[in-house]
Amino acid sequence: MRNMNSQPWIQLRFDGATQWKHAVQQIRPSLVSIQTLLLVLFVTAATWRGAGQVATGETVIQKATEEFENSPMKTTSVGKSVFMLSGDGGNITAIADGGSTLLIDSGMDSRVTELSDAIAKATMRPVTRLVNTHWHFDHTGGNVYFGAAGVTIIAHENVKKRLTSVQDVPFTGMHDGHYPPQALPTLTYSNSMTLSQGSQQLALFNYGPAHTDGDTIIYIAPANVAVVGDIFSNHNYPIIDLASGGSIDGMIHSLDQVLAQTDEQTKIVPGHGLVATRADLQDYRDMLVQVRQRIKALISAGKAIDEAVAAAPTKDFDAKWGSGYVPPDVFTKMVFTSLLHSGNASQ
Repeated sequence: MRNMNSQPWIQLRFDGATQWKHAVQQIRPSLVSIQTLLLVLFVTAATWRGAGQVATGETVIQKATEEFENSPMKTTSVGKSVFMLSGDGGNITAIADGGSTLLIDSGMDSRVTELSDAIAKATMRPVTRLVNTHWHFDHTGGNVYFGAAGVTIIAHENVKKRLTSVQDVPFTGMHDGHYPPQALPTLTYSNSMTLSQGSQQLALFNYGPAHTDGDTIIYIAPANVAVVGDIFSNHNYPIIDLASGGSIDGMIHSLDQVLAQTDEQTKIVPGHGLVATRADLQDYRDMLVQVRQRIKALISAGKAIDEAVAAAPTKDFDAKWGSGYVPPDVFTKMVFTSLLHSGNASQ
């Protein structure tokens, strides 16, 4: 649980990985000895290994968090005054135009000090506004830090709803919430919003439930950059957050809207992975369409979810898209369940 009497660390609760993270978070504010830290890490790591939750026993979120905690922070210039910071959970975009910096997403809570230092080095301007592309912990973990510093947090109205209650994401092992008041958006929208950041104009859109029911796509002009959040992971199979209204059909619909609003020169900032082109986004969208059609056929043939997994409908895409923290069998289950619940499986 979150310790509200010390630093406002956001607590993700999942098995052994949480034991390790909670131990570090409790030790860090109290500044106890290095020997104590090593002892706690040794004991909790042994417990984690003993529970068989490393390697093949890890959940999607355990694998993702291990990656997010250990990846080096990297800053990439996406255009004049626009930077992508990667390694700290989801990709973070910083727009340093005018006398301040606007952030898109805030990464992991455990690395927010490192992130803040990287932003200051890249932009040399204070952060005054923060846009969340959706509610997931690897995109909102730094909200407490920035919100407590007076940064205005902006998001779709459903992001605020999700952050104020406990959330479980099927097939992933993710259990999170609720977030403290300083982490919540103070400015929300329903369908669209426009913002100015110096000479850059930002157009925010929600095209309906896709990855979640609160996704925000941001078009930045004249930089010609589209920040799309987790409707696109480059090159990973995505999480479809079924409990938050996400669906395979919604993912494809949102991608079609982005493709219609971009050109061959647009730089696409995905939720995870390298900066991409419109052609990369088209390739990803086409993969989703083909996987959806194959799983529809399996459902129409009366296959159960385990039979659909055994049929390996993603097999020829796995080499390119299946090496991330969402394995092919989990992605297949998400698409199968999405289609079954939407009533679109037989269409």
